[in-house]
Amino acid sequence: MFELLFKYPRQDYARSELVFTADWPAWLPWSLLLLAVVGIAWMLLSRRGNAAPTQLVAVGTLQLALVAVVLVVLLQPALQTEQLKPGENVVALVADSSASMAYGQGEPRLDSARDNLRAAIADSDVTSRFFSLSARAEAVDDLATLQAGGEATAIGESLIDIIGGARSQSLAAVILASDGVDTTGGISADQLAEVAAFGVPVHTIGVGRDRIPEDIELVQVVAPDKALPDSTITARLAIRHDAAGDARVRVYDGDELLATEVVTLADNVTMTTAPISLDLRDAGYHRLQFSVEGPGDEPELRNNEHSTLVKVEEQQFRVLYFEGEPRWEYKFLRRALDPEGDIRLATLLRVSPNKFYRQGLDSAEQLENGFPATRDELFVYDALIIGSVEAATLSEDQQQLIADFVSERGGSLLMLAGPNGLGNGGWGQSGIASLLPTRLPASTVDSFERIKAEVSLTPQGTDSAMLQLASGEENLDAWSQLPEVANYQATGDLKPAAISLLNVETSTGSQPLLVTQPYGRGHVYVLATGGTWRWQMSMPLEDLSHEMFWRQLLRALVGTAPPGISLSVNANHGDAAVGLRAEFRDDAFLPIDNIGVSAVVSHEDGSTFTVDMLPDPADAGVFTADAALDTSGSWYFEAIAERGGEALHVARASVYSESEQAEHFNLRRNAALLQRVSEATGGRYFDAGNLDGLADLLRYSSAGITEQILRPVWNAPAVFLLLLSLKFGEWLLRRRWRTI
Repeated sequence: MFELLFKYPRQDYARSELVFTADWPAWLPWSLLLLAVVGIAWMLLSRRGNAAPTQLVAVGTLQLALVAVVLVVLLQPALQTEQLKPGENVVALVADSSASMAYGQGEPRLDSARDNLRAAIADSDVTSRFFSLSARAEAVDDLATLQAGGEATAIGESLIDIIGGARSQSLAAVILASDGVDTTGGISADQLAEVAAFGVPVHTIGVGRDRIPEDIELVQVVAPDKALPDSTITARLAIRHDAAGDARVRVYDGDELLATEVVTLADNVTMTTAPISLDLRDAGYHRLQFSVEGPGDEPELRNNEHSTLVKVEEQQFRVLYFEGEPRWEYKFLRRALDPEGDIRLATLLRVSPNKFYRQGLDSAEQLENGFPATRDELFVYDALIIGSVEAATLSEDQQQLIADFVSERGGSLLMLAGPNGLGNGGWGQSGIASLLPTRLPASTVDSFERIKAEVSLTPQGTDSAMLQLASGEENLDAWSQLPEVANYQATGDLKPAAISLLNVETSTGSQPLLVTQPYGRGHVYVLATGGTWRWQMSMPLEDLSHEMFWRQLLRALVGTAPPGISLSVNANHGDAAVGLRAEFRDDAFLPIDNIGVSAVVSHEDGSTFTVDMLPDPADAGVFTADAALDTSGSWYFEAIAERGGEALHVARASVYSESEQAEHFNLRRNAALLQRVSEATGGRYFDAGNLDGLADLLRYSSAGITEQILRPVWNAPAVFLLLLSLKFGEWLLRRRWRTI
C-alpha cells in the first residue's frame, strides 16, 4: 500500500534525502506563500459578518494548506539516493569451508552456502570475488571447487584479511555464508571493532540447524589435573542435547574401564551436567578417556569423546591440628591417618594453660612455643584444624595470621565442635569470624549438646567426592548405616556462599553439620560435632568408614591448597592455544623478586619449543604466556625461573589437547555470532533460503563507488489525493454552513 501511494518502497525513503529540483530563487516560494496568506485573509475578513470566526479559520486553514501543497508540487520534490555505480564495484562472496560445513540434513551445509551466495547476487550488477574461510581466508576461482575440510574456523581474522586485502578495489560489501561455528572461541571485541572500522557492510547468511535432536555432544569434562595415589576424584561432564533420554557414560584409563554411569538428559534444556567419581590408584600420568552414548543413532560420534590428562603423584602434605583438651575425637582422628601416608599430621594439644603436648613433629624445635606466631611457621602447613579451644587462647596477631593463611596462602581451615569450640569458644566474635561459613552463636549461649544424633547427606554432599564411602547408590546406604554421632553443636545461620554437605537430625529438625565456603585463595570448613569417633567404636573392626571419612576430608583440605611454586594450563576444549600461568612464591608465600621465566613445551612425540613468560602487572610473582598446540596428544610444560642465568625453581604441568577435533563440536548454528558481525558493520543477517531485501542492500551500499540518482515524488498518487481531499473538505464545509 505504501509503495502504491508514494511510488517507492518505504526503505527507499529511509535511505534517501528529499530535495527540490525546480530552479527557483529561494525568496520566490515564500513570497507566493505570503501573497496567498494575505489574499485568503482579505477574502475571509470581507465575509466575517456572514460566518462565525471558527468557521472562517477552518475554511482559511484548508485553503492555505491547498496553496502550500501546490507550491511544494511546483518545487518538484524528489528523492536523492546514492547507489552503487553499475559495473564498477566488487562484492566478496565468502563460503565457510571448515569441516563443520560437511554436516547437514539432506545436503551438506557447504552446498546450501554456495546456493545462497549465488542467489544473493543473481540480480546485482556487481563483480564477484570468491573466498573460502576456515582457519584463514583464501581467494578461490570458483565456489564449486570448495571442499568442507578445514580443521578450524577463525571468522574474525578471516574477515580482517579479506577486507584489508581489498583496499585497492571498490569493495561494496561482503556476503558470508557460514554456520557460525568459530573454533577460536568467537570474535573478540577488538576484532569486531577492526572489521567495522573498514566501513564495509558484512551481510551474513546462517546455514545449518539450531537444534539437532539426533545428536548429543560431550561438550566439556572438568577434572583435576593432579591427584594423590589411591584417591577418588570427581569429574564433571557437560552434555549438549536437543532431546530428552538416557545417555551412558564410560570412562577408560587406557584399556581399563574405570566407571560407567547412566545420565538422564532432561527435557526442555539443552545442557545436562553430571558428576562421576573415579578411583585412581597408581602414580604416573593417566589419560582418562570419556565417552557418551546417546539414546539413538547419531550422525557424528567424534563429538561424543573427550580425553584429559591427570597426574597422580606421591606428595607429602602437612596439617596442623590445634586442640584444647584431650578427648576421644583427638585420639581417633590421629588413628585414622596412616603415619606413613601422604598426610603428615602435626598436633598441638593443650594440657595446661601454658603447656602443650606435641606429636607428629619433624624436629624438636617445631611448635616448641605453641601455636605459630609468624608466616614462616604457619605457612609451611597446607591445612589447619582448630578443635575445642577458646579464641582468646590466640592473640590478635595470631588470629590475623590464620586469616592470612586462608586468604593469601590458600590453605584450608577446619573448625571442630567442642565444649570450648565454635560459638562456645567465642570464635563468632573473633578476628577470623568473617572467614567462617556460618554466623556462630554468641559465647554467652551454650551451643554444645551432648546428645546422640543421626547424620545424613545433603544433595550437595551426595555429589562430593570426599564423602564417598561407597560407589553409586551404595553410598547413601553406607551413610544411613553409620551410628549416631555422640554430640553436635549449633552453627547459626549459613552465609550466602556457604553450602552444607552433612546435616544432623535433631529433635527440632535438621541442622547443618559439615559446612564449607571459599574465602580468598582458600576454603573454610565447620564440622559441628566432636563425636565421629563413635563410627569407629560402634562398628565392626573391619569397617573402615571412620578412617575413610577422615582421610578423604583431610585430602580435600590439603588438595585445594596451592603450592608456592606452581604452573597451571588454561585450555578450552578444542582450542589450539592454551594459556600458561606460573606462580613463584617463597616459604612465606611472598612473591619471589628479580627472576625471569620461560616455559619449555614438549609433545608426547618428543618435539619441543620454548616461550617467554611475562610478569603479570596486576599480580606480583605471577608470569603468563600463550602456547599454540597444533597437534592433538599429551603436552608437558616446564616453567623455569632464573636469576643471573641460574635456574632457581621449576614448575610443571600437563594437558591433553584435542585441537584437531574442534570442528566436530558445537555443531549447532551460531546465528547470534553472525548477527553480531552484521550489526557491528552495518550489514544484515539472513536465514538461508530467505534473502528478501539483500539485493536492495547491495544496490544502495554506502561502500564502493556510488552515484546519485533523483526520483520525482511530486507526482505520487498520495499528493493528488491530498489536493483533492483538501478541496473537497473545503467544499463540504461551505455547503454545510451555507454562509461563506
